[in-house]
Amino acid sequence: MLESKYKAFEIRDDKVSQMLVDGNLLSIADFIRNCHEGSIITIHTLDGEPFLLGLSKLFLYCEDRMLLDQQLIPYLRSISGESG
Repeated sequence: MLESKYKAFEIRDDKVSQMLVDGNLLSIADFIRNCHEGSIITIHTLDGEPFLLGLSKLFLYCEDRMLLDQQLIPYLRSISGESG
């Protein structure tokens, strides 16, 4: 189950961007979609527990595997025009 808010980080070269995202598919996907190619993506609960870790668009870990596999990845593919 998604939490209400997450801390999202994009790490690119020596720059770290941080933002607060809502705990819904659209907000999380929008953050990921706007990250630069080659950047490291981390999304954490407000308590600091990792929720999603990835490199650019390759997801290495997700606390909610069903959300990742059944909702987030298909949604990201649909908005980027990729076929499944």
